[in-house]
Amino acid sequence: MLDYLLKVRMEKAQELLVAEMDRDIAQIAEMVGYGNSAYFTTAFKKYTGFTPSRYREWHVREGLQRRD
Repeated sequence: MLDYLLKVRMEKAQELLVAEMDRDIAQIAEMVGYGNSAYFTTAFKKYTGFTPSRYREWHVREGLQRRD
């Protein structure tokens, strides 16, 4: 169950990091259920291999940002 919750949170965080460019990392962390942005960053990096800011930068650089 905990693995499933982590997967859901991280997938939503990945989506929000790209779709919600006006929000900072702490806000994204709160939106996916983390009260501590440092802990969120550690968990995100462990899950994806990237920090949240690196993940966002990569998507912007590669032009993978959502166009709504």
